Amino acid sequence: MRLFGTAGIRGKLWEKVTPELALEVGMALGTYKTGKVVVARDGRTSSVMLKNAVVSGLLASGMEVLDADLIPTPALAWATREHGDAGIMITASHNPPTDNGIKVFNGDGTEFYVEQERELEEIIFSGNLRKVRWDEINSVRSLEVVGDYVQAVLDFVNHETKLKVLYDGANGSGSVLAPYLLREMGAEVISVNAHVDGHFPGRKPEPRYENIAYLGELVRRLKVDLAVAQDGDADRIAVFDEKGNYVDEDTVIALFAKRYVEEHGGGTVVVSINTGSRIDEVVEKAGGEVVRVPLGQPHDGIKRYKAIFAGEPWKLVHPKFGLWIDSFVTMGLLIKMIDEKGPLSRIIAENIPTYYIRKANVLCPDELKERAVENSAKRFEKELEGEISEILTVSGYRFNLSDRSWVLVRPSGTEPKIRVVVEGPTEKRRDGLFEMAYGVVKEEVEKLRRTSPA
Repeated sequence: MRLFGTAGIRGKLWEKVTPELALEVGMALGTYKTGKVVVARDGRTSSVMLKNAVVSGLLASGMEVLDADLIPTPALAWATREHGDAGIMITASHNPPTDNGIKVFNGDGTEFYVEQERELEEIIFSGNLRKVRWDEINSVRSLEVVGDYVQAVLDFVNHETKLKVLYDGANGSGSVLAPYLLREMGAEVISVNAHVDGHFPGRKPEPRYENIAYLGELVRRLKVDLAVAQDGDADRIAVFDEKGNYVDEDTVIALFAKRYVEEHGGGTVVVSINTGSRIDEVVEKAGGEVVRVPLGQPHDGIKRYKAIFAGEPWKLVHPKFGLWIDSFVTMGLLIKMIDEKGPLSRIIAENIPTYYIRKANVLCPDELKERAVENSAKRFEKELEGEISEILTVSGYRFNLSDRSWVLVRPSGTEPKIRVVVEGPTEKRRDGLFEMAYGVVKEEVEKLRRTSPA
C-alpha cells in the first residue's frame, strides 16, 4: 500500500503527512462510510492543524463530527465504540516530534483492517471523493471523553490499591489521563514528563529501554512498587518492577497471556511475529494456543482466531474490555496482579521462564529489502538444516528451532532497514545464532548493492 503502513498513515510532516492529505482522508472516509465520526489528536505541534483539516474533509463529505480534541489513542477507540460509526486519531504514536500520522477506526473501536485501508487508499487515489451540497454539510460537536473513559477502565479493573506508582508520560497525551486514573484507583502517584508538550522535552517518545533507563534508579530512590512509561499517544506501555529492573516486553505479554488462558481454561492468544518463546511456554502449559500474526495486526488476528488476548511488544489488547490496544487497562490490571500475588519481581521469577533475545537492524535501500530478505532466508534454511521445527512467513521469515530458539528476518515497514531478531534459551545459543543471522543478512545486502544498478 502507498499510504498506510503497520499502524495507519505515518511519516514526516510536509513530506508524507500534510493538511492536504488529512483533508483527503476525511473526505475519503465520508465517501466510504456515513454517520458520526469521533475525531481526536495527540499533543504534537502539528496535530491541531491536521485535525482541523480532517474535520473539514469529513464535513465536506456529509459526516457529523464529534470532536474529542486532546486525548490518548485508547480513549479515542473507546469513544468511537460508545458514540461513533467511525473514528480518526491524529498521531504519530512513538515517532519523533518531526512526524505525524492518521489512524482510522471502525465503530467497534478496532483499527481499520488491512483490506479497509486498501479500499480507503483506492478512494483517495481515484479522486472520486464525495462532496455534499451546502445544505447537507453537517455539524461539529464537542465530546468530553476523559471522565467517562476513566470510569469505564475503573469498572473493568474493579480494584482499589495502595501501591506507590511512578508514572512517565513522555510529555504525551496519556498525561491528561493516567495520573487521574491511578489516583482514582487509590495509588500514590509520582509523575515525571507528565505535561503535554509536542517537542517531547523530557525524553524520546518511544518507551524503549535506552530511552527510559533512568526510571530504574528513580524506582530505587523513591521506593515505588511499580513504574510505568507510555509513548506519545499512550497505547504503548513499558514497565519496571519494584527493584528498578526493566521488565522485558515479552515478559509483560507472557504474564497477561498466562492469566487470560488460566481464566478461560484454554483459548487462543494472538501475538506478533517478533515475540518470544516464553509466551509459547506459559500459554501451552496453561492449556492454550499461540498464533503469530504480522506486526501491526493484532485486531485482524483477534477477528480471525477469536482470540482471548493479543499483544505485540509494548502493546496489549484486552478483548473483554475492547478490541484496541489499551495501556490504561494494562496498567490497572498489572496493579491488581501485584496486589493479589505479591511484588512484580517475584511474580515474574515464579511464573515466567527466561530466554535471551537480541535485535539489530541492517541498513538496506527500500527497493532491495524484499530480495535481501528472500536471499537471507534461503541461506538460513541451509545453515539451520536439521534444527528447524517450523517456518513462519506471515511477515518476513521466522525460523522456529527444536530447542525453542528462533531467528526472524523481515523488512521494516517504515524505514530502509531489515530487522534481525534472534532468541535462545541461553546467552551462548543466542549469540551463536545472532552472529550467523546478522552476518548473512549483511552479506546479502552488500551483494545486492554491488550488483544492482545505481
